[in-house]
Amino acid sequence: MGTNNSEMDTREEIAALFQDSGTSTGFENIKNIFADKLHSLAQGLGKHGADKDGTSGLAKYEKQASELLDHSAEYVRKFDYKQTDAKVREYVRQSPGRSLLIAGAVGLIIGAVLRRR
Repeated sequence: MGTNNSEMDTREEIAALFQDSGTSTGFENIKNIFADKLHSLAQGLGKHGADKDGTSGLAKYEKQASELLDHSAEYVRKFDYKQTDAKVREYVRQSPGRSLLIAGAVGLIIGAVLRRR
């Protein structure tokens, strides 16, 4: 399984960001890189769909996928991990038993998925 140059460039950018700055700033930079990649993918998919006649079923799905990717990019840009972290911590404090069950279930699912590979 090979990796292409753009994947390697992105990995190198992310590694450099984590080494050069604090975790918070590094996370913000990674978040922006990821959002930029999603946005450029959405633009490419939108152009590909526009190059076709626009009435085919595939062109409609390409347009929908492009819009979803664009919305995802905006969501990633606006995501506040500190607020989410605070909400998760508060939930765990309020419901420790349920949190352990959820964590166990997620662990079992991830283990099952990784075992199949």
